[in-house]
Amino acid sequence: MMGLLFSEILIADAVAASAYEMRTVLQNVGYVVQRVESGRAVLEALRNHPPDLILLAADFPDMDGYAVTREIRSRRDLAFIPIIMLSEKEDQDAIAAALNAGADEVLVKPVSNPELLLRVRAMLRLKQAIDALADLNATLEQRVVERTRALEEAHARLRHAEKLAALGNLAASVAHDINNPLTGILTYLYLMRQTVPADSAMAQDLELVERQAQVIAQLVKQLQNFARPPRKDKQPVALGTILNDILKLIEHDLRKRKIEVTCECDCRLPPVQAAPDQLSEVFMNLIVNARDAMPDGGTLTILANIETSQTILVQVKDTGTGIAPEILDHLFEPFYTTKGEHGTGLGLAICYRIVTEHGGEIWAESHAGEGTTFFIRLPAIQEAEAM
Repeated sequence: MMGLLFSEILIADAVAASAYEMRTVLQNVGYVVQRVESGRAVLEALRNHPPDLILLAADFPDMDGYAVTREIRSRRDLAFIPIIMLSEKEDQDAIAAALNAGADEVLVKPVSNPELLLRVRAMLRLKQAIDALADLNATLEQRVVERTRALEEAHARLRHAEKLAALGNLAASVAHDINNPLTGILTYLYLMRQTVPADSAMAQDLELVERQAQVIAQLVKQLQNFARPPRKDKQPVALGTILNDILKLIEHDLRKRKIEVTCECDCRLPPVQAAPDQLSEVFMNLIVNARDAMPDGGTLTILANIETSQTILVQVKDTGTGIAPEILDHLFEPFYTTKGEHGTGLGLAICYRIVTEHGGEIWAESHAGEGTTFFIRLPAIQEAEAM
């Protein structure tokens, strides 16, 4: 009974004497009771604060209890409130009418105190069970939604990993096939430049050819790094130090482009187990992308904070042009670029591979015209590991 104490009961009865007696009995055992005297008052009370149970007379001056019951049952938010109809006579037709209208029980007046308490307690227990089932159903639905979303994300990551592996094999093969003849070309260019005067037109032409060949060599190196990133020893690394070093290298260029920089690193950040130059490559790539997204200047914000006791979250935000939704889904795919001939489409793919190989996650959020934020989540070294 303790779980039912303080349940709120609405008595709707125009007859003051019977309403008073029922109210007294119910209040004496711990229920909170309110009384109204008309059908419309019942509907008004339900709008303000729905009770846990309604004791509803069959007859009112303004509208009968059957009409009130049908109105209540027509509303989804009130459908589970138990209704006990109070009938003036023990008539089978009246009982059938009450049940057909949607009442859960019918009591014939005058109602004895034990019967009243028994029926009220039974209805409240029924409502309690229905409410518990509804809560459980909502929880199960939410868990199903969350589990489905988690499975979809896992499948998406698996498909992405399979695509990266296939493209990695292709990139390794292409890089190998290009690198061999390219090495010969660069060697012969070097030898040819040694045989012509340094100030001749031929020397200038050879220098131009060599520069373009070096561009190809750099692309081949990127392909090799994407296909098989060099294995590097990991060590405890302070993210704040890496970010500050990168900003020192690029601050002059950012200032020249009218880009204001804010960098906030939590002083309590634990170190991460990482290859410093690989993490530097990730953050440099993201900062350069943010710079390119703000051709007319803007604000670059870098935040590094403790997310949980086991993870660190770094955010790289720009106030640039933003990224359209149809592009956002392809950001980390190899060879996908929005920079035209100025981009290879490998920068973010390499970032993705480096971060995942460090046990982390990387993703982006953006709206066209509202800037972009890249998120990097990395596992932190626990105190026991650092000792």
